[in-house]
Amino acid sequence: MKIKFLKTMFLLALGTSALTSCVGDDDYAIPTVYEYAFNEGFETSTTGSGSVEVPITLEGWVNYNASTSTPLSSRLWHARTFDDNIYAEFSSFYSTTGTNDVAWLITPVIDLTGTTGEILSFSTKTRFANGYPLTAFISTDYDGTTAGIATATWTPLSFTAPTANDVFVSSGNIDISSYESDNVRIAFKYTGSRAGVTTTLQLDNVKITKN
Repeated sequence: MKIKFLKTMFLLALGTSALTSCVGDDDYAIPTVYEYAFNEGFETSTTGSGSVEVPITLEGWVNYNASTSTPLSSRLWHARTFDDNIYAEFSSFYSTTGTNDVAWLITPVIDLTGTTGEILSFSTKTRFANGYPLTAFISTDYDGTTAGIATATWTPLSFTAPTANDVFVSSGNIDISSYESDNVRIAFKYTGSRAGVTTTLQLDNVKITKN
């Protein structure tokens, strides 16, 4: 009886050891949960197809082409979808010959006065690249009007850009924690022309994480 008991205990211990040995440290890892001061992936935008472009009209966003050419270019950032993902896009390839494009896409006003440690990030992808057309800016004095674009103070932001076509690349973490304002705006400016840079630029996942 004692031998049977010891044998049973040995088998139980062996089974328990086998089960626990299959559990690694990663099985107990808690995924990082981010809090956002701003998060836009353009997923609610109406998308176009082919030659049909549907301008982005999300609430609070400013979508404007500050073209100075004759004739003026009136094309705007528009929404596209591929592989169940929606993103913002612009390309001067489809603009009228003789025009230039200075296409601005500006976020709604963002209040960063009640948060700390803010980090901006976004993703970009190029197609048919013949030059990189995108500049990103931050402002705390933009009034939200198209006329105000020219008079606002826009500080350029450094970010990681794609070095190859057809792959979304993260901008990297951009520290904007020094902008303690309730009137923060992030702007994306595409500069190109039908006779110059015509790169297709896609923009997605504009996020500001906070502490």
